[in-house]
Amino acid sequence: MKTSKLQTVNTHYNPLDVIEDIVICNNWEYERDSNENIHVEVGGEWCDYQLSFGINDEYNLLYISCVLDMNIPDYRFKEMYSFIASLNEKLLIGHFEIWTDESWPVLKQSFPMPNNHSLCRNQLEQATLLALKECEKFYPAFQLFAWDNKDVNSTLQHLMLETQGEV
Repeated sequence: MKTSKLQTVNTHYNPLDVIEDIVICNNWEYERDSNENIHVEVGGEWCDYQLSFGINDEYNLLYISCVLDMNIPDYRFKEMYSFIASLNEKLLIGHFEIWTDESWPVLKQSFPMPNNHSLCRNQLEQATLLALKECEKFYPAFQLFAWDNKDVNSTLQHLMLETQGEV
């Protein structure tokens, strides 16, 4: 009887290289900064979204952040935190927060990476598309709350309306 020896192949790669390939395949404008973070501008239905990808080496995490192109007016900041808490309960993954220096809403997600950084391309594509989908879904709610002076409950009621039928 002939025996075969199986060899284990350990492939180590930088997930940011895979993300860069995904970005290039989608013809998105991007830059890779000196810290190896990737910054991408993606056009959406409501605005242009600013995606950023990076690695936290200390905790072995890949992070994705997606900035919504709008500024929250100063007079709405106090109420914005209870609004965001309500939105975060409805998210599939990640959380919204406000970057206070720029007054921008941002969706943030982090994913643990195996020690060999073996996140597959499909996982990275799905995470990117999910971030964009969540931002598209919740952008109108941020707009209503920030600029139409709606309260949390009425804004969330508008958000949860689903249209049915055909035009």
